Amino acid sequence: RDLVSTHQLDDDIIFIDRYIPNNEVANYFNASDMVVQPYRSATQSGVTQVAYHFGKPMLVTNVGGLPEIVAHQKAGYVCEPEPESISEAILDFYDQERKSNFEDFVKKEKERFAWHHFTRLFYELKTETDDKKHSR
Repeated sequence: RDLVSTHQLDDDIIFIDRYIPNNEVANYFNASDMVVQPYRSATQSGVTQVAYHFGKPMLVTNVGGLPEIVAHQKAGYVCEPEPESISEAILDFYDQERKSNFEDFVKKEKERFAWHHFTRLFYELKTETDDKKHSR
């Protein structure tokens, strides 16, 4: 917070250090340019799926399964869980004006996580295994 004040960014960066109820979540995602998830350790994050839902580019750290969900330089960034790596990606996002391109990819990529996609894949798998079982 001191760094934000020192650089006079108080109007641009808002810290929310409380639980966000479900009925307020959309406000925060819609107001964001990019969803930054600077985890030091994780397996997965539900925040990533919510970011896809809202069509937001993401920055995730290279921990757990997060790199498998966010395509680096397409849906956002996969960074090392170090301040320098994270800050370089954030600066690149704004300096290179990547928001629009990343958002376009995120909109296409989120289909991969849609329920209708999962059910179609499950149906195809079941049909394939049934066919193999009946062909014996």
